[in-house]
Amino acid sequence: MIMEKKFPGTQVPVSDVPLLQGIFSVTGGITLSQVCEITGLEAGAVHNWISRGYLNPPVKRKYLKSQVARIILINMLRDTLALEKIAKVLSHANGDLLDRSDDIMDDSDIYNCLCDILIPAEKNEVIDIKELFKRTEEYLKDFKEPYPGARQRLELVLKIIICAWESAYFKKYAEHLAEKIQE
Repeated sequence: MIMEKKFPGTQVPVSDVPLLQGIFSVTGGITLSQVCEITGLEAGAVHNWISRGYLNPPVKRKYLKSQVARIILINMLRDTLALEKIAKVLSHANGDLLDRSDDIMDDSDIYNCLCDILIPAEKNEVIDIKELFKRTEEYLKDFKEPYPGARQRLELVLKIIICAWESAYFKKYAEHLAEKIQE
């Protein structure tokens, strides 16, 4: 099955420029309609996540880089994990989801890390979870912990997200194969 490679959790084709860098190099924030265009989400989903405390509201009707990253992360995971579980996973790395001061790593950096691991693996058709975990560990080898144990927490969160992402891929692939069955 050949599928166009897209940045994880988005409708945007993969390019040499990291997604968030490309978007936010020309603007300080983006509108809800732009978020929806990038992610394929309905506006109501984003509003729901705000009302449930998974995401801070926009600032002057604009979503900042870390907010867009959070939206994309939730979007990446929602095919395989319930929203409450996603919040628990993200909170494991970043404490209170509405308080940025307790973050181990900004959501935009978490997303960039995942892109740096997943996109090359997809290009090379690497689906071995052990290899993806090895790449995660390598990526974090120079990570400076804000407190003892932070690296382990972050590594666990990244591995959970990678497993969920791969699960979603296999689900889509199974659906594609099932379409070949004729009744």
